[in-house]
Amino acid sequence: MKQPADSQSPQRTCNPLVAVSAAVIPGLGHLACGRRSRALGWFLWILGQSAICLAAPTLKPFVWWAGLLWLWSIIDAWWLAVGRERTLTIPIVFGVVLNLVMGWTITEVDLGALARGMQSTGTILSGLLTPELTSQQPNDILTQNVRLLAETIYMALIGTVIPIPVTLALSVLGAKNLMRGSVFGTSVYGISRSLMNLLRSIEVIVIAFMMATAVGIGPFAGVMALAIHGIGAQGKLYSEAIEDIDSGPVEAIAATGAGWIQRIVYGVLPQVTPQFIAFTMYRWDINVRMATVIGLVGGGGIGATLYQYIGVADWHKAGTSIWLIATAVILMDWASAAVRDRFA
Repeated sequence: MKQPADSQSPQRTCNPLVAVSAAVIPGLGHLACGRRSRALGWFLWILGQSAICLAAPTLKPFVWWAGLLWLWSIIDAWWLAVGRERTLTIPIVFGVVLNLVMGWTITEVDLGALARGMQSTGTILSGLLTPELTSQQPNDILTQNVRLLAETIYMALIGTVIPIPVTLALSVLGAKNLMRGSVFGTSVYGISRSLMNLLRSIEVIVIAFMMATAVGIGPFAGVMALAIHGIGAQGKLYSEAIEDIDSGPVEAIAATGAGWIQRIVYGVLPQVTPQFIAFTMYRWDINVRMATVIGLVGGGGIGATLYQYIGVADWHKAGTSIWLIATAVILMDWASAAVRDRFA
C-alpha cells in the first residue's frame, strides 16, 4: 500500500538541476520553473547592475558585488525547484545598500570639499540676503525683475493650458479600463502610455534647449518646452484618475445603447473633472518653478537674467531675482492648494 507523502516534506516544482541553468543566464532557472516574472526580474536586475559597474571606471570594483546577486539568483532558483520559495528581502536590501555605496562613489561626494567651501558659501548667502533693489535709476533692478517674473508666470500658464486638448485625448486612450477588451484597444492603450512616458521622461530643460534651437531664444521656446513635457506629465495623472472612476455610471450609459464617445462625455468626464481641475492647477504651480530654470538655456523669463547675475557673481542682484521667484512660488503654492482642496 502506498504511503501518503509527508505533509512537512517540500514539494518539487521542477528538476533541481535547472538551478544550474541560472549560472549560465540569470533567471533561466526560474523560467524553467514557470516563474516568468521572477525570471525577468532577476535577468534585468543582474544584467543592468553588471552593465553599470562595467561601464563606469570608478564602479568596476563593484562588479564582484553584483556577482553575489547572480549567486543568490542561482540559490533562489534551486529553492523554487525543490518547492521552498524564499522571500527576496535579503537580496533587495543588499541591492539597495550596494547602489547607495555605488552612488556615493560615482557622484564623488566629498565632505571635505564642502567644509572648505563654507567661506565662499558665506559670501553667496550674504549677497542673497541683501538683495539690490535699486541701481543708478530708481527701482530699475526691481522693475526689470518684476516684469521678467510676470513673463515667467504667463509662460507657465500658457504652457499649462496649450497641451490640455492633446492631454485629454491621450489620457482617455491611455486608460486601461476604457481601452481593454480588444486587440486594437489594447494596442492603442500601449501606444498612448508609451508616448506619455516618453515625453515626461525627457527633462524639461533638455526640451527647452531643443526648442530654443528650433524656434529661437525667448519665452515661446519656454512655453513649448513646458507644453511638450506637460503632455506626458499631466496625461499620466489624468489617465490614472480615469482608471479610478466608478464603472457603474459608464455601464448604465452603455446599457442605453450610447456610443463610446457618449460614454466618455456623460459617464467619465463628470467623475474626473474635479480631479482634472486640481491636477491642472498643480501643474501650473510646477510649471512656474520649472519656467525659472528653463530660462538658463534660452527659454526666456526671469531665469535668463538670474543666470547672468550668477555668471558675474553679482549675488545682490541674484538675491533680488531669487526672492521674487520664492515669493511667486509661495503664492502659487497657496493658491493651487486652495483650488485642489476645493475640487479634489
